[in-house]
Amino acid sequence: MKLRIISGGLKGRYVVVDPGPAPGGVRFRPTQERVRESVAEIVKKRIRGCVAADICAGSGAFGFELLSRGAARVDFVEADKAAAAAISGNAYRLGVAGRARVVRGDARTFADRPLGEGRGYDIVFYDPPYGDAELGGLVPKLLPLVNAGGLLIYERRRRPKEKKAAGTEGKADIIEARVYSDTVIELYGKERDADSYLPRDV
Repeated sequence: MKLRIISGGLKGRYVVVDPGPAPGGVRFRPTQERVRESVAEIVKKRIRGCVAADICAGSGAFGFELLSRGAARVDFVEADKAAAAAISGNAYRLGVAGRARVVRGDARTFADRPLGEGRGYDIVFYDPPYGDAELGGLVPKLLPLVNAGGLLIYERRRRPKEKKAAGTEGKADIIEARVYSDTVIELYGKERDADSYLPRDV
């Protein structure tokens, strides 16, 4: 399978992946191209020079999109050995290995790691397996990894009868949510003022 990089210096090139099968099922589910494009456009003014993390990276396609658009560094966090190796291979093939770090490990362990001063992330993209409820509840533990003024982008499955992405009541630090077919993207930050995070012209 090939996933096209949509924009930036690597526009038109491909991330080459093998999505599975793996023991017990499909190895991972790549984020749809139109969702990657839309989310990257939402945060485009924040990408150049940012430090980002792609957690439960799978193919790493979103992280490579950030690198293509000028991110200073992306940490790809992936537990699956074959998927992590493929991300490393794609980074070398695309010529961005110097700005890509592959962290082989579980999202839970990554969320618990101590951070030194100024060592958080400006953008965190979190796309856990849709069927893993425990990983789906990890957002509050990942939010401390985000620098002040940064964003955590959480991709999840749209719930039955969820007609729009307005059901954000009771969720701390959520700024906005958007629906794309069967996918919901939730945007989190450390302050309530959405203007601090999202460009006015989106």
